[in-house]
Amino acid sequence: MVTKVFFQGLDLFFPSISAKLVYNVMSNPRVRKSREIEEKILDTSRKERLKFKNFDIQMYRWGDLGNKVVLLIHGWEGQAGNFGGIVDSLLQKNYQVIAFDAPSHGKSSNGKTNMLEFAEFVSFMLKKYHPDAIISHSLGSVTTVVALDGNKDIPINQWFLITTPHSMKDKIKEVSDFLGVTDRTINRLIKMIEKDAGESIDRLNMSDYCVGLTNVSEAIIVHSKDDKVLSIDLSRRVHKDFPQSKLIELDDLGHYTILWSEELKEIISTRLQ
Repeated sequence: MVTKVFFQGLDLFFPSISAKLVYNVMSNPRVRKSREIEEKILDTSRKERLKFKNFDIQMYRWGDLGNKVVLLIHGWEGQAGNFGGIVDSLLQKNYQVIAFDAPSHGKSSNGKTNMLEFAEFVSFMLKKYHPDAIISHSLGSVTTVVALDGNKDIPINQWFLITTPHSMKDKIKEVSDFLGVTDRTINRLIKMIEKDAGESIDRLNMSDYCVGLTNVSEAIIVHSKDDKVLSIDLSRRVHKDFPQSKLIELDDLGHYTILWSEELKEIISTRLQ
């Protein structure tokens, strides 16, 4: 793979340049094309555009305005259509469903962004809608926990984490493995992230945030033991340090297929209050 060979060469001879380019990759999420079934469900929503910083955000809403709100938060390089399989289940529970394509994701406008700006947008959404429940997927759980930590005056009755990484280091490892770079690049990359975040990379993990997350009444973590993108061990670590959490372990489901599974629909039908 040319891209991998290119980064491996930079890593060997010019690790500082390699780190800058890797950070650029991490700051420019790939826009994945929606599947036909996802588009079909999104087309049943009430759509609107919302301004956030320099981005025009694509919003989606289903259900009656007076109903309790559930906020759907997709993962990095995901989009609102990823949740299409559970929209009907949420409507059957009489919720108003609000979803979005995050900055530089889906049908929102493009531009350089990062996980911290994603978390800022989630914080903006919490303040705007004060949801009763949240459902997040993958790295969307990391952006959610940062936003919840910064808005402890906003109570959340239930938070469903559909797969979750444990730390920012998990994302760094995923990208570095994909590009084939070593610690020469990674150590420099970490310093860049820490500078932007104003935090040690070791602080940017789910456990440190979740242990003091007093504004969430109940958290339900759902993860398949067969997830090839994020190991279930990561959810087990988060569960261990999240006092309000329950962990539901499923079988034979992938990182994205779990969102469309009958098992998840059943969990929502029986556990969402």
